[in-house]
Amino acid sequence: MINIQGLTKKDVQICKLLWNCDTMEAVDAMVSAMPPAYKQRAQVMRELMIAAELDNLEDVHADVTALLHSISSR
Repeated sequence: MINIQGLTKKDVQICKLLWNCDTMEAVDAMVSAMPPAYKQRAQVMRELMIAAELDNLEDVHADVTALLHSISSR
């Protein structure tokens, strides 16, 4: 689960549309099909969602590393 603060209602709507896509190709196709008034913001939302997910992965990696270190030092 990702959490992005400070989004407008329009941003949230765009994120929901993008999140429901099954693949990055589908996300790219959806963004490309959006009207100009939404396209630029959708591109920003896509990048924010990717960054938030990468941040989550880094947190998981740190937790797993700490756990493995704890187990190996027993």
